[in-house]
Amino acid sequence: MLPRLIATDLDGTLLDPAGQLRPRSAAALQAAADAGITIVFATGRPPIVATAEITAAGRGVHYGVMANGTIICTLPTVEVLHSITFATEVARRAVRALRADDLDYGFALASDRGFTAEAGFHQRMPVVHGPDEPVVDALVGHEGSEHTIKLLAFHHHHGAHELLVRMPPLLGDDLVVSHMGAEAVEIAPAGADKGVGLRWLCAHLGVAAHEVMVFGDEINDLPMFAAAGRRVAVENANPLVRDAADEIAPPNSQEGVAQVIERLLAG
Repeated sequence: MLPRLIATDLDGTLLDPAGQLRPRSAAALQAAADAGITIVFATGRPPIVATAEITAAGRGVHYGVMANGTIICTLPTVEVLHSITFATEVARRAVRALRADDLDYGFALASDRGFTAEAGFHQRMPVVHGPDEPVVDALVGHEGSEHTIKLLAFHHHHGAHELLVRMPPLLGDDLVVSHMGAEAVEIAPAGADKGVGLRWLCAHLGVAAHEVMVFGDEINDLPMFAAAGRRVAVENANPLVRDAADEIAPPNSQEGVAQVIERLLAG
């Protein structure tokens, strides 16, 4: 029996190691859409830094659970159906608190005024998103901003998994820290993750959890796994994600998501 909805992570899962949506994978998404399956991109990226992937998917994608579940939108039109943003002043306070603890933190910020990233951010990303030129202070350029879409943090001497332990006591209970699949972490409002976003979208569409199939590779995909009836991890996934999966697909370098979808449609 085919799922009614397929949600897939992008970086490390659907996209190849160079961050590209290959033709075979795009064709698999289109074939699934043609079979009546709703296709969802569930990603840590906000829509503004996924335009190439959305364009490449074309009619093969219908909705996005974007920015780790804080933006739910139609695709490719990017009509926002539901969003969880937070006040930019809260983001500023978080940056100030972390800098007061350790000046070796770096930041990237996406707000209603645009996107800025400090030196070292792009080198930690699987693919470069946004302006290539780093800024001295990620908060500069967001003066007058009211809403933050995404706040990312990294450290020049500590890895992302270390930051998951070091940062929460400095930020308080109203913000959560999650791993985004690179050597950086995301700071978001408490209660926002891919699972929350996917559940909202499924309720909006009238799709039950057992009718949902998800693909992922990183820790921030685990809440989404908990919201689905069938969970698939690519072979290159974090061990915790593989342990939570019902099935292991070939790695993203071999277009594992496409292989599973092709097999699914073949019956």
